[in-house]
Amino acid sequence: MNLPFLVFSDNQGKIYSHPFLRMASATAETFIAPKKDDLIVLPEGSSLFYMPKRLAVGFNPKTGLFETLKEFRGKPVYAVSAFLIPAYLRLYNPAYVVKDKKSLPLWAYASCGFYGGKFFVTAMRIDRRIRQSPKFYDNKTIKEGVRKALKKYPKNRLYKHLANCALNYNCLAAKNLFLQRWEGPLPTSRFCNASCIGCLSLQESDCNASHERINFRPEVSEIVEVAYNHLAKAKEAIVSFGQGCEGEPLLEADLIAEAAAKMREKTNRGTIHVNTNASLSSKIKLLCEVGVDSFRVSANSVIAKMYDCYFKPRNYTFSDVRKSIEIAKSNNKFVSLNLLVFPGVTDTCQELKALRKFIKDTGIDMIQWRNLNIDPTYYLEHIRLKESKPVGILAMVEIIKKEFPHIKMGYFNIPKEQFPALRKNNPLP
Repeated sequence: MNLPFLVFSDNQGKIYSHPFLRMASATAETFIAPKKDDLIVLPEGSSLFYMPKRLAVGFNPKTGLFETLKEFRGKPVYAVSAFLIPAYLRLYNPAYVVKDKKSLPLWAYASCGFYGGKFFVTAMRIDRRIRQSPKFYDNKTIKEGVRKALKKYPKNRLYKHLANCALNYNCLAAKNLFLQRWEGPLPTSRFCNASCIGCLSLQESDCNASHERINFRPEVSEIVEVAYNHLAKAKEAIVSFGQGCEGEPLLEADLIAEAAAKMREKTNRGTIHVNTNASLSSKIKLLCEVGVDSFRVSANSVIAKMYDCYFKPRNYTFSDVRKSIEIAKSNNKFVSLNLLVFPGVTDTCQELKALRKFIKDTGIDMIQWRNLNIDPTYYLEHIRLKESKPVGILAMVEIIKKEFPHIKMGYFNIPKEQFPALRKNNPLP
C-alpha cells in the first residue's frame, strides 16, 4: 500500500482528500511521513474532526518535502484528525501549522489519511477486549435502563448525575452502569489537589472542559445503592471511584471507605476500584484496609519534573505517588499505571529509561496506555521537553512487552477474578 493521501476540511467540516499530497504526521514538533507498520484502517465508531485555524501539512513524494496547504480551489482549508475509539493507542499527532493559537477542545488528535476508499490512522490496538466498542451500545436500551433506575430510585442524586453523563456526555462507563455490565462509575469528589492542564471537568484556560464536574457530595447510602445494584448483577462487575466528571477521590477517602465497607457487608461479588493521582498515601492505606481491590494511578510521566508540568500538584509530590503505590502493593492490591501518552514526549529515550526503572522499583501489575486528551500545541507549550529523539510509541510498547513480559498491557481496568493469573509471574519487587 502506498502512503495514504492527505485529508483536509473546509470550514463547514466537509472532508476532502488531496490529489497528490500524502498524509503527514507529527511527533512532538517534528513532521514525519508515517510507515506502513504505523497505519491501520480507521476503527469502526471512531470520529473525524476538522481542526479550525490549523493548516494541514502534507508530504510531497516527488520532492520529499512537507507542504502546508493554505487553500484548495480558492477556498481556505484546515487540518483533519481522527479521534479513536477506546482500546486504540495513537502513534502520531496530525501534522499542521498553527494559524490561530486558540486552544482546541480536549480530545486526543491522531493523524489520518485516505486511500482505496478507506480512512487510515496512525494507531495500534493496545487492548483486545471489546469493552466500550460503540457497536455494543444501543441508545434505546440505555434510555430504558436510565428510565427504570430513576423511577425506582427517584431520590438518589448519584443515579441522576450518571444519567446525565450517559445520555448527554456519551460516557461509556455510565452507559455500562445502566446496561448492568462491566465497569460502572461512582463519582464522589468535588475537589482536587492537582491542577492538570488537561483536566476534563475543570478548566482555567481558554479551553472549555469536556463536561461538568459533580457538584454535590453523595451520601454513603446513595453510593452503596448504586454500587450494590451493579456488583450484584453486572457481568465482570467493577465499580470505580475517580471519574472524569470529578476531582481527586482520595480527598473523599473517608466517605469512600465507609461506602466500600458497607458494599462488602452486602456482597463479596465484583471489584471495588479507585482511579487516583495517588497523592495521599495514608488514604491509600485506609482504602486497602476496607476492601478496595485495585488502584489505577495516573501519570503523564514518571519523571517528577515532567509530571509536575502537567499535574501541577498542590501539597504533594511525585515521591508521594510512588509511596502510595508501594503501600498498595504491600497490601497485595492490583496496581495499574494509567500512562497518559503523547507522541514525541512519552516515547523519548529519557522517558523510556525512567519507565523501565519505575516498573522495576514499584512492581506495578499493569500499564494502561491511554491517549492524552489535549491540544498538541498547548501541551508542548506547557511542558519542559528536552531535545531527545523519540523511539516511537509502537517501538516503546514492544520494548516494554519484551523486557517485562509479566506486565499486563492494556486499556481497561481488570476484574479481580483475573488478578491471580496476571500476578502469577509478577513477584513483588
